[in-house]
Amino acid sequence: MKKSFLICLIVLLGIMIQTQIIETREYAVLTVVVQDIYANPVDYARVSITRVYPRPEDSTVPDQFTRNGAASFNLEAYREYILTVTKAGFLAYTKEVELEEDTTITVTLEHAQKLPVLHVVQYTLTPGEVSPGEHFELHLTIENKGTGDALSVRIAAAPAQIFSPVQPSSSAYFERLDVRKVTSFSLTFAVSGEALSGVYNLLLTIKYQDAASIPYTVQESVGIPILRRPLVKLLNADYPKEVEEGESFTFSVEIANGGRFAVNGLYLEVVSDMDWEYSSYYIGSLEAGDYDTFESEVMAHALGDHIFIIRVGFVDDFNRVHSQEKSFSISVKEKLEETPPPQEKGLWQKFIEWLKAFLGLG
Repeated sequence: MKKSFLICLIVLLGIMIQTQIIETREYAVLTVVVQDIYANPVDYARVSITRVYPRPEDSTVPDQFTRNGAASFNLEAYREYILTVTKAGFLAYTKEVELEEDTTITVTLEHAQKLPVLHVVQYTLTPGEVSPGEHFELHLTIENKGTGDALSVRIAAAPAQIFSPVQPSSSAYFERLDVRKVTSFSLTFAVSGEALSGVYNLLLTIKYQDAASIPYTVQESVGIPILRRPLVKLLNADYPKEVEEGESFTFSVEIANGGRFAVNGLYLEVVSDMDWEYSSYYIGSLEAGDYDTFESEVMAHALGDHIFIIRVGFVDDFNRVHSQEKSFSISVKEKLEETPPPQEKGLWQKFIEWLKAFLGLG
């Protein structure tokens, strides 16, 4: 009986001691930050935690995947753990960690392969709007976004019906473009004079090699906007350069389409401080080589020099409104009052004047 009681007492004490130990365990947060060799956060990397000296009561620590480049674990403090990080395309990372308090560990993963990857990251045009029959420069910026250096880099444009490369700046060559490096260059092209307005794709071919002389080819497409520019002119303006105050005059001008295609949405408006019979005129569509005439009566009241503006507007092939203007001047002079000519005296009037003078009355 005493022996059984003693055994029960020992077991009870063991349970109490174990419970006390469990209740007094301390925990710490282990934060694992995962990045690549360029300090970019690596998402969806698998982070695994195992204990160096496992105990029977220890449970398995579930794996986590990084979000925004990080994963956190609430672990028992004052123990040693094995940290393992894996991610497709990277070499696996393993480290032994002795955790005593909240700790952050930064893990840098190295790429499994050294592969150069070149891409066009920016391009601009000079001039900003290209017209048929013109030359333009294509300013390109390319970057090596891969994991290895690129060697013998060649960039050229594929043959196209609307674009013609202009030598010698129609291609580019670089001996190397290292990882994360950026380079810029320009290519020159001529546009066909028969091109219609629109956005055309220009295909670029980028060829290069890696350190093992393995060749790579990348094709990039850039959009080139082509816009036919209407050629509208004001011709044969007819009006007096000088008028008197309050005098009306006629102003007329021809609106001519000097281009090779029709102009749409064509209109004319007048900006002036004088009184115009018509201050605007809508033409609509004007065919190539054709013209229209604007005519209006004008009245000037204020003296001095007057400047008035004739503004012409139209719509381009991209439905954008454009306008151009031309200034004219006229001088308004003071109106002179006419003095009536002296009337010739008659015979009777002459006799009266003689009589007054004879009698001393004049």
